[in-house]
Amino acid sequence: DLETALQAVLDRHDGLRQVLTVARPGGWSAEITPVGSLKAASLLRTADAAGLDTGALRELVSRESDRAAGELDPESGRTVRAVRFDAGPGEPGRLLLVVHHLVVDEVSWQILLPDLRAACEAAAEGRTPALDALNALDAVPTALRTWTAGLLTEAQSARRTAELDRWLAESATGGRLLTDRALDPARDTVATARRLTVRLSAERTEPLLTAVPQAFHGTVNDTLLTALALAVGDWAARQGKPADGLTVELEGHGREQDLVPGADLTRTVGWLTGVYPLRLTADSYDARAVVGGTQDAGAALKEIKERIRGVPDGGIGAGLLRYANAATAGLFDPEDRPEILWNYLGRQTAARQSAWGPAEEADALAVGPEPDAPLAYPLQVDAEVEHGPDGPELAASFLWAGDALPQDTVAALADGWTAALDALAAWAAGGVTAGHTPSDLDLLDLDQNQITMLEEMWRAQQ
Repeated sequence: DLETALQAVLDRHDGLRQVLTVARPGGWSAEITPVGSLKAASLLRTADAAGLDTGALRELVSRESDRAAGELDPESGRTVRAVRFDAGPGEPGRLLLVVHHLVVDEVSWQILLPDLRAACEAAAEGRTPALDALNALDAVPTALRTWTAGLLTEAQSARRTAELDRWLAESATGGRLLTDRALDPARDTVATARRLTVRLSAERTEPLLTAVPQAFHGTVNDTLLTALALAVGDWAARQGKPADGLTVELEGHGREQDLVPGADLTRTVGWLTGVYPLRLTADSYDARAVVGGTQDAGAALKEIKERIRGVPDGGIGAGLLRYANAATAGLFDPEDRPEILWNYLGRQTAARQSAWGPAEEADALAVGPEPDAPLAYPLQVDAEVEHGPDGPELAASFLWAGDALPQDTVAALADGWTAALDALAAWAAGGVTAGHTPSDLDLLDLDQNQITMLEEMWRAQQ
């Protein structure tokens, strides 16, 4: 049943059937092979997990995940591996799926897992898992190739080239703030990376998901990114460094489907992620004063929110002009990149108690990038809201180049980030309403000072 279901998913989603061709370093192409060319039987195997205790099962998961990852080879079309851990008759087993990042992103997993579950249930009931016939397995409205071709056309469009000056200015970081040298691709590799994870309790997380965003009509990402800007600004001030050139690379889903007429990416599997630079200089707030509680945090929240809202079409133009338009690509300095990559993954929705939710042994997975792969950023911050015993908990992973960035610096930034989050929560708990910003009033041509004045006049009359 599992093999039948997996075959149905492979046949449905073209992105999984990609074969990579690298003609020369930096020059590559991908071909999607025909339906049926990737056989589930060739990529699915069973591991005997009968009678294993918790520790032994974790060891088996670790070994098998490392083995499966080692078998991936996009140039040979091996982009997927699956391992079924058989715990014996009547015992719940485990299913491990390892998919190369070339063919999936975070959103793709939210498509693949429900599809596989529905196909498995159909096969178990003796039905052919014809994906179009299942409610959860609708046809893919926009094929990966169609979207890619649309992006290449969009990269040459007048509305994208009109953004060139903006992205050239944003990409010019003007120097280094955190590190003393540029990353060396031969020296600063995955093998040298270090990781620090911070986690906030459900009690500390709750206002960051509700009260703070509501107070300034923003989002959770606005709040978390504001805290990062405050943390870096506070650290720079303590080091006697100017933070007015702080630029962060933001990672997003890249599925700005309105750019291609008729596109619907809700069921498109592939690596569609986009990144774009955003300057987070402090114009209207003092980072140290906000973190220290002596300045209203509303100004910082408003400024960061408006900078994010001012990004056209989710920032997709930054990548299109830098990589997909031959006339503009050469204008970008390949060595001038932000020192920080920020990625907010959102809220984890899969319940661990579900038969198709994350297994308890998931943290035993031994899958990772190649050790000699060069690091793209001195510091990468991935934040996510996860299920906790007492409710949602905010967790963040700080991954940095161990030979280029001191651990003390990263620890100070992580501590500063959590301190800034607490300061934002305390501000919201004080009952102060930051009010609206220009992006909230798209039918009116008002700047922030005018909006603030009108709000103060309205409050005075209450």
